[in-house]
Amino acid sequence: MKTDWSEIMREAEKIANQLIRRRVDLSEAQKLLDIYVQSGYDEGMIGRYLEMMAQNPPQRSRKSQGYFRGLKEIWRMWNPELVGKEKAMAWGWGVRIARVNLKR
Repeated sequence: MKTDWSEIMREAEKIANQLIRRRVDLSEAQKLLDIYVQSGYDEGMIGRYLEMMAQNPPQRSRKSQGYFRGLKEIWRMWNPELVGKEKAMAWGWGVRIARVNLKR
């Protein structure tokens, strides 16, 4: 199956906009991607992870819980046609685009 780069990049732009709008820590967004890939693209596991982290995050800062709530909402509302590796690629590019846009 051929990779649909135009769809990946369209979805990446959506993710970047949401990450910026919700002021999510991009390092946490990148960690979420890493976990998604390492889990073998397990959607259920990601949902449980985000629920746990949004409700009871490790003691780091007060902002962490807000970041995880934002990530949870972004992930929950994001319903691309992409799955697995291509979904991960779109998320990863979204994080990169958000980083570039925040540096402007």
